[in-house]
Amino acid sequence: MLRRGDDKERRSSLRRLDDILDTLEQLNLHDRTELTHGLAESLVLLGVDDPYSIPIPQLIERVWAMQQPYLITIVVERRRRRRRKVDPKLSSGSGLA
Repeated sequence: MLRRGDDKERRSSLRRLDDILDTLEQLNLHDRTELTHGLAESLVLLGVDDPYSIPIPQLIERVWAMQQPYLITIVVERRRRRRRKVDPKLSSGSGLA
């Protein structure tokens, strides 16, 4: 289970990645092909070498991939359906109509 500090750090990292991802998606949406200097610096800090040489759609994929380990998978418990009891006399396959 995550401790309080770990959860805070996870949320902070996820928020930072999400902000970068949002900015990249806005650039892509407006058909911009050049990164801003600040965005390029943020990408370098994330470990992306020479972000100016990478197309924005590929940068979006890279940042999205960096985000995946921080996302939580919620397992939904499925309720078991009760099966109806079948009367053996009616299920004998006698073909009664």
